[in-house]
Amino acid sequence: MNDLERALATHIRQRQADWVDLLRQLVGCDSGTYNKDEADRAGRLLAETVSTLGFAVERMPQAQFGDHLVARKPGRGDKRLLLLGHFDTVFPRGTVAQRPFAVDGDRATGPGVLDMKGGLTVLVAALSALREVGAPVWDDVALTAVFNSDEELGSPTSAALIAAEARQADSVCVAEPARPGGEYVLARKGTGLLKLAVHGRAAHSGSQPELGRSAIDELTRKIVLLHDISDRSVGTTVNVGVIRGGERPNIVAPYAECEFDLRAHTPEEAERALRRIEEIAAHQFVPDTRTELSGGMRFPPLPLQRRNQVLFGWVQEAGRKLGIELAYTTTGGSSDGNTAGQHAPVVDGMGPVGNGAHSDREFVLLATLIQRAQVLALFLAAWSQRADQLTALAE
Repeated sequence: MNDLERALATHIRQRQADWVDLLRQLVGCDSGTYNKDEADRAGRLLAETVSTLGFAVERMPQAQFGDHLVARKPGRGDKRLLLLGHFDTVFPRGTVAQRPFAVDGDRATGPGVLDMKGGLTVLVAALSALREVGAPVWDDVALTAVFNSDEELGSPTSAALIAAEARQADSVCVAEPARPGGEYVLARKGTGLLKLAVHGRAAHSGSQPELGRSAIDELTRKIVLLHDISDRSVGTTVNVGVIRGGERPNIVAPYAECEFDLRAHTPEEAERALRRIEEIAAHQFVPDTRTELSGGMRFPPLPLQRRNQVLFGWVQEAGRKLGIELAYTTTGGSSDGNTAGQHAPVVDGMGPVGNGAHSDREFVLLATLIQRAQVLALFLAAWSQRADQLTALAE
């Protein structure tokens, strides 16, 4: 490492207690996606934190979710970097009270500690080091951070904002957690969230069943076909995760619905599956029933691309300077990296290592909180010197 890189790594390591405290404060916000007041509290904490680093923060008001934040720091040159992180979690209100942030040895636990408040902490720690040490990238490059509050629902109100910012960026860093083995993420399946709603006709199931048209009968036949769309050989899956319907056992069901998840590695596979879903919705098994299909792709597929591999090669170089050998993988989970990656080179999974996301077993390894922040800082410090290579790849 050169003197600048040693100073960056040292700054982050020496302030470990500050970063753990920031993580504690973020986890202490009960910011489930629908908990707007608590999500806004987490947003205010982030806004205050990055404002002290010199970012100008714009709040994007939301009626249902927490307000999204766009933080900008101008640069003297024409290079632009986009940093992404969400502060909503999947947990209901009251989860923090039931299992608050705690540290046991090198493990930190609490709702959202891994997904992805640990990643937000990594971003702040790396940015703080760049500013305090005086890395040239801090003054030369325009940095934009988008912090959104609806990622756990597929970013319905922030996807357009993220896409617009990514179109102007030369590279994107996504602070989603690393995979359990420590891998970064360069490719992700696309995600579709869809719903079938079947309208039938009620009747007495004993005395006049012939007058009824069972929405449940219609829906269950279609569910079997939906699952048949899955093709594990290419990684495409359809999962019906929620079923509702009927009124009483002695009433022919007048209504039934299901919600389901579609995952596909490529745009072509996603399109194939969507066409088949439309065919299933249009086909009628039970006469006089009517089926409505709603929803669609929330996150587009992010296939493995050469430009992302080149960008990750620079991340690996930063890791080697710290004595770490880093690897990447592909995953079935989606993130805002799927959206941003349609428009700019992206490295995802830049957050810390842990396991158990979306469960009461969720934890972060605190040593990797520091390690990932050091890698990110060293990567960003060298990024502007060769960003033009990515433009050549795009052409």
